Amino acid sequence: MFDSWCDEFSEPLRRVLDPPIPVLVNWGIALAGEPNAGFRREGLSMRTKAAGLDTTATVPGQLHCWARTTTGAWIGLVSTAIPTGNRGGYVETRQWCPARALTRNEPDRTNGGRR
Repeated sequence: MFDSWCDEFSEPLRRVLDPPIPVLVNWGIALAGEPNAGFRREGLSMRTKAAGLDTTATVPGQLHCWARTTTGAWIGLVSTAIPTGNRGGYVETRQWCPARALTRNEPDRTNGGRR
């Protein structure tokens, strides 16, 4: 993954997580785009609302590594899915996301580890 990135500094600028850790990915933050691309949600067809990708969803994923950017921010490489609006489908993705879009997804210890 990092074969062509020479890192000769004392503080590591990257960290591989083996095994990956479970996280929640907030796509509304990760993609940080215009939520309705200039259109009002009320003006969208039901087909678009139901079958379009829900880029506001928060979904589970796996965090594979961290890398630091030139601005000092950390980004994480996650494998996850973006669901459709009606949750009838999804698109799997592996994408770099800002740290603020990721939270650790720990099992609920009060419910026997189930969510």
